[in-house]
Amino acid sequence: MGYHELVLDSNVRDWVFIPLTLFIVLMKLLMQYAHQMTSAAPVTTKVLSEIKEQQAVQRSQRIRAAGNWLPESAFRMRKEFFTAKDDGVLNQAPCTRPMHETMATDPSFMVDMMKKNLTGMLPQIVMGAAVSFFFSGFVMGKVPFGLSPRFRPMLQRGVDLSSLDVSYFTSLSYYFALLFASRGPFSLVFRENTLDETEMMKRQMNPMAGGAGFDAAGAFKAELQGWGAAEHEWALLGAEE
Repeated sequence: MGYHELVLDSNVRDWVFIPLTLFIVLMKLLMQYAHQMTSAAPVTTKVLSEIKEQQAVQRSQRIRAAGNWLPESAFRMRKEFFTAKDDGVLNQAPCTRPMHETMATDPSFMVDMMKKNLTGMLPQIVMGAAVSFFFSGFVMGKVPFGLSPRFRPMLQRGVDLSSLDVSYFTSLSYYFALLFASRGPFSLVFRENTLDETEMMKRQMNPMAGGAGFDAAGAFKAELQGWGAAEHEWALLGAEE
């Protein structure tokens, strides 16, 4: 099928492209500053006992991974230190509370989670509704290379026209592309505080994602199982031969 070249109206540039770009950038700035306000100065809840438990698990993992470089006596001494039935580190009752206990006893945890979700959802809803109402149905430009028809749903959202060349993109597709592509320039300005839309969407789909915390009991149990299956084979045996 042959496609005809389109001559785009300059009014599309003046009344769609420029306003849509400014709208997205301003809304992104608003979301960024709202994210910084709700995430500023987080109160640390870690105590010394929790840090000790995390470091004990990490040390246990490192020793198991590199245990074959130790003599067998040294390996067994460390294994006993972690797995002894009465006084082994991994057999002690953990001081860190599970996450469901923290959520039940600490209302500020849920309040902070709700604030982060609201600052992510509300601007997204407003932006999506405004773009769909004011800027939907416009062909804005053309990419400088040919594309297969599989790219049509991605580049021509809001315009259902099979006779249109796939290389043309619409205002809705431009909105989604600019929304996610703007994280790079924003990260140059805001550094590590840049709002990540992908993480925000994951948090909206699963509020517990990213906030699971440290499960000391589960980590201790996994390490005990790992030590039970660990066998020592000295890696330096026969190195002098």
